[in-house]
Amino acid sequence: MKTIYSILFLFFSYLSLAASPYDFNRYFIDASEKVKPSVVNIIAYTKKIHNGNTMLVKNAYGTGTIISSDGFIVTNNHLVKGSNYFQVIDFNGNRYDIQKLFNNRYYISDSKTDLAVIKIFTDRVKLHPIKVADSGLLVEGEWVIAVGNPYGLKQSITAGIVSSKGRDNIGFTDIEDFIQTDVSINPGNSGGPLVNLYGEMVGINTAIRTESGGFQGISFSIPSNIVKRVCSDLISCGRVKRGWLGFIAAEKAPGKGNSDRYIEIISVLKNSPSEQMGIIAGDIVREIDGTGVRSLGALVRIVGSKRINSRIEITVSRNGRLRKASCIMREKSDYFKLKKGMNYIFEKYGIEGDENSDGSGVIMTYVSPRSRFNQLKRGDQILSINGYRILNLEYFVEMLSKMQSKTLKIEFQRESGIYEVEIFN
Repeated sequence: MKTIYSILFLFFSYLSLAASPYDFNRYFIDASEKVKPSVVNIIAYTKKIHNGNTMLVKNAYGTGTIISSDGFIVTNNHLVKGSNYFQVIDFNGNRYDIQKLFNNRYYISDSKTDLAVIKIFTDRVKLHPIKVADSGLLVEGEWVIAVGNPYGLKQSITAGIVSSKGRDNIGFTDIEDFIQTDVSINPGNSGGPLVNLYGEMVGINTAIRTESGGFQGISFSIPSNIVKRVCSDLISCGRVKRGWLGFIAAEKAPGKGNSDRYIEIISVLKNSPSEQMGIIAGDIVREIDGTGVRSLGALVRIVGSKRINSRIEITVSRNGRLRKASCIMREKSDYFKLKKGMNYIFEKYGIEGDENSDGSGVIMTYVSPRSRFNQLKRGDQILSINGYRILNLEYFVEMLSKMQSKTLKIEFQRESGIYEVEIFN
């Protein structure tokens, strides 16, 4: 009886699908039409002067995706790298000149994720930036569409399903968190959008796994959440800001034939955040922010995706016991600048501090008995200095280093009470 019900269910399900192929097709048609105005053809050249004549040598062709109404386009670093002249052509055949950006070059790129941005002049035509979706909501088996210019064939549409997410250790880039699909992607598709059936970008197509040079059923896209973060940093400051922990790790296996792998710390750099957290060589990384880590690719991906000034928590095992440590993610140069300032504060005032775990301010971690701040205790939270609100460690160091006032009024919180003390500077 169960078999009969199952057959009937499949039969009526088939009739339901077969009765409305138009409705099913409409998703692909509408999504494609929505995306096409946001996709451009990019031709990369090297401009050379020969016998007084300007020559253009074509280096590559590919795809770009319009991400802002003022002319910013995202594409792949491998497409624009090494070129010094570009042609951008939109879906209507309009050609655009490219503006120079921060570094007096025509593109800004991030080699670690293989992403780059260029900017076109937009005086003539209204642009249609693509709508960006949350790539974290993608599920395996979901239909997706790629739009691009494979082999120079403009505005080509291909479709497939999401095969897997979070692919790393592929070997294409330093930081890998790829969406794997079976969408047909070929040379020229690089930099084009991967979109869902609502016409929203969920990724940027970047690579294929192939032995022939053409598509062989496996393609990879950079998730839109990574694209948004990288492009935001590139556009706002000309580079991607990434935190530094200061350890070197290796991926190891317990023994031959054992598929279980683990990450071992093989070196900790002197005066690094890792040394300050108490991490040592030989520690085994188990979790980062509660997420298990079993591959070097996953470690690099998780650490590389952390925002500057956010807190990271690392769980390691040592001699069979788990240990947790945390710190605020800072760029390497900012970390050493802050450390230098903290050393000055300790020498001058005999105090040490760190940021509260919830990012709400600065907590005293050490107060010397001989310090002018000896009315404070370990665990006190500094709220303000001479009326200036203290929100982070950088501002705390800056205030104490530059304050010229003879008297410092320190407002602080101890347990549930708020107090104020005056200290002669």
